Amino acid sequence: MTKHTIERQEGNLVKIDITVDAKVANEAYLRTLKRIAQNINIAGFRRGKAPNNVVEKYVGVERIKIEAMENLFPQEFARVAQEENLDLATQPTIENYEFEAGKDLTIHVRAEVKPEVKLAPYKDVEVEYEEFKNEPDALEKELQMLQERFATLEVVDKKATDKDLVVFDFEGSVDGELIEHGAGKNYTLDLAHSNFIPGFAEGLVGHGAGEEFVIDVKFPENYHEPKLKGADAKFKINLHEVKERKLPELNDELAKKAGKFETLDALKEDIQKYLEDAANFENEKRKSDAIFNKIYNDTQIDIQDSMIEREVEAVREETKQNAIRQGQDWQKIVDAEGQESVHEKLREEAVKRIKNSLIIEKITKDENIKIEQSDMLSQIQELARMYGANATTVFEEMKKNPSSFGLLSQQIATRKVNDLLLSANKFKTK
Repeated sequence: MTKHTIERQEGNLVKIDITVDAKVANEAYLRTLKRIAQNINIAGFRRGKAPNNVVEKYVGVERIKIEAMENLFPQEFARVAQEENLDLATQPTIENYEFEAGKDLTIHVRAEVKPEVKLAPYKDVEVEYEEFKNEPDALEKELQMLQERFATLEVVDKKATDKDLVVFDFEGSVDGELIEHGAGKNYTLDLAHSNFIPGFAEGLVGHGAGEEFVIDVKFPENYHEPKLKGADAKFKINLHEVKERKLPELNDELAKKAGKFETLDALKEDIQKYLEDAANFENEKRKSDAIFNKIYNDTQIDIQDSMIEREVEAVREETKQNAIRQGQDWQKIVDAEGQESVHEKLREEAVKRIKNSLIIEKITKDENIKIEQSDMLSQIQELARMYGANATTVFEEMKKNPSSFGLLSQQIATRKVNDLLLSANKFKTK
């Protein structure tokens, strides 16, 4: 009969001694020896027919003991974990063992468990949130954006305003020296949405076609080109055209262009419904954030450093890969911000993620929330819709990375907990 003793230590560590009955241990040893014998060739014997003592001498008794113990360990440790209600933070580690012929097998194990979650009240709580309301002229603004989307451009003989587009040549210099890549021909700039340095678009306002002039500007202190940071520059301008936006009339014809609407009134009704749905969605999100933030702030969890540092490394790698995908040099980012500053930010994010996850797990467990197969299928179908793919294709891709199913389960649990929090609490506006 298998027995065990457990000692709980600081830092959410547990020391466990598992004792396996001598008979069970010996049977495991013999099974392992037989399996090894069937997979090796020993001179003078047919495969699998060599005597036990010959096999032991050939591969080493210690190797057989280790494999036998490793085969026994998972089920024995699983039994202990279930009996002791251990919520593991990492896989357990076998520190050492005692395995002698005819004697009980003793395995000394060290494991790290998740910290205790002293969960704050999460039901029947009254929470304030900042209500989102559409602006009184929201419908008019949407209609105006629609007009701008279908606007036409017309060359006009007038001075440019900050709402027009202009076509021009430019040549920039600093202290008389031309700026590399600082010139262009027949460039079109939307003065209402300029991506040039501050002051450039403003300098074009008030000028008309055929004018030649100079704009004085100052490059920002944080400009990406070191030589130009904070530099005073001059840009010679030769303005060719001023183009004015001509907005279409708000009528049934525009409604038909915008979508499957027969009348302008039908279009307005559709936009109004969109605005109301968007406001409702935003307010549900604000309620969700309000109740979860309250639970988060009032919940006490003493997270061990080892758990935090593992998550820090995960966050670091994720952040690094995101930077690389965006064409950024991760090492330059670290050097610019400072190693300590970067580590502190990563640590803050790691703690937040761990605490969020443990709170979700605790509520899921306390409320006996189950993740059903239908939930997984629905989530996979939702992912397929997001990526414009077939659900079967998404499922097959996920099978290549089994951990993705765990992430999917976490997402479902989070959604179910969120639904619970929204239905089980009272919300009022500030």
